[in-house]
Amino acid sequence: MRESMNKRNYLNKKGKSLWLFLASLSLLASCDNNEGPGMPDIPMEKTQSFVLRVESVGEASYPVETRANAGRPLFSTASKQAIDRVEFLIIKYGSPAVVVYRGRIDRWSDTDNQTSATYTDGIDLGRQAEIVLKGDDLLEEGETYWVYGVGYHTDSYGGYEPFPGVKVGDSFARTESVTVPSDEAADEIFAGAELLHVVDGKIMTAPDSYSELTDGTVILRRQVGGTFGYFTHIPTTVTKDGVNRRVATLRLVTTRRNKTAILAGFRSMEDPENFAQENVINGTTPRTDYDACLDGSTVNDAFVVYDILLAKWFPGDGDLPLDANGDGFLDREDENWQMDTSRYPDNTIKLRRGSVFGDSFLIASAMYDADIQGGLPTFQMQMLDIDGRILRSWNVLLRERLAFQETRTLVSLDANGAVVITTEPNPETEYCYSLVRNHLYAMGSKANDFSNGGDAPVDLAATDTLVVDVQNEWGGGDLIYFN
Repeated sequence: MRESMNKRNYLNKKGKSLWLFLASLSLLASCDNNEGPGMPDIPMEKTQSFVLRVESVGEASYPVETRANAGRPLFSTASKQAIDRVEFLIIKYGSPAVVVYRGRIDRWSDTDNQTSATYTDGIDLGRQAEIVLKGDDLLEEGETYWVYGVGYHTDSYGGYEPFPGVKVGDSFARTESVTVPSDEAADEIFAGAELLHVVDGKIMTAPDSYSELTDGTVILRRQVGGTFGYFTHIPTTVTKDGVNRRVATLRLVTTRRNKTAILAGFRSMEDPENFAQENVINGTTPRTDYDACLDGSTVNDAFVVYDILLAKWFPGDGDLPLDANGDGFLDREDENWQMDTSRYPDNTIKLRRGSVFGDSFLIASAMYDADIQGGLPTFQMQMLDIDGRILRSWNVLLRERLAFQETRTLVSLDANGAVVITTEPNPETEYCYSLVRNHLYAMGSKANDFSNGGDAPVDLAATDTLVVDVQNEWGGGDLIYFN
């Protein structure tokens, strides 16, 4: 009986499949011959779409990667990102500006999840996702909207979340900003905006006012800067005040540090369609809790950017580095060299044997005429002994691959929280220079996290002038990463 029922079920299924097959043939025949009633047309659901990009490279020709507490360290000038969330608003352009759509994409950089995909567009590269609107979310024909987006890591900036409490239908007139808690470091964050035009039902954008409208693309760019130092052949002792003292730490300090990055200043002052403004200083709220001093100072007047504890790279003598071959230098000849795995875990970066590395993200900050007149350096590299005494220092010279910019753009907030954009002549010098968002300041060169081919760490024993190269908005070649 069971076998008979199974057979009948099989035949029923086979019969249904045959019916569906024949029905499909009849539909094809009716389409080809325009005969018979056919099946009723099912209207396609109307949709609109645009592409949302998070751009890893910046506005020049060299890319970078980074490391931060929640995200990644800065390992080389190669381009990548480690954010895990992107949020954005679509706002109808007008007065008042009204939110018409709010979107969020989680696990942005998770390659297993595929919420976003990598892209390459000329020298530009990063990750992107298609945003599809339908139903009540469709944008109105002939209207102009703007998108405001933020890409970030959910554990950064004290648990920052953009657009708190903002709902569809709300008027919107605020500017996002992030503040570094006193016990944290700056981390990677992206933001951007773009005008959307609806033409013949399609969402269109233009890179500037002189270009034709194209399929809609919105780009978020890095809103912080970064720096790394890559060193080798480090003297084990330095004579200070007539005493031969052992070197324990390499330290980079800066004389300016801002707490807050304003996620604005994307739009050109001259072109309302251009949201790729370059050379922008978007940091504010200067810190005064100095935790280091410049060489020769008797009080703290600087901030630690990073410390490189040499004993973690050349172990064997407690808190001091061991010069294993006794030649007076810490380098590739010392068999005890190892990676500092407390800072750079296994398989995160590949360095030249005998070298050391330090890195940090930075909130942008401006230097002014008074700083220049006072001879204040932006960066100072220091050698310290075990007691924190400065044994030797270098004020770090800026050597740009491109000429100094003639002007700079400062972003600030007025008393009401409104954005103030100021473009002014650039007063900076080779030792007193501003730190600009999406710029990488590199001592030594490194092209890729996982390869040391072509690396050139700085020989500290042979260096009288220490130079930092600036990559204007880390660009599209292999250089060095933040992790």
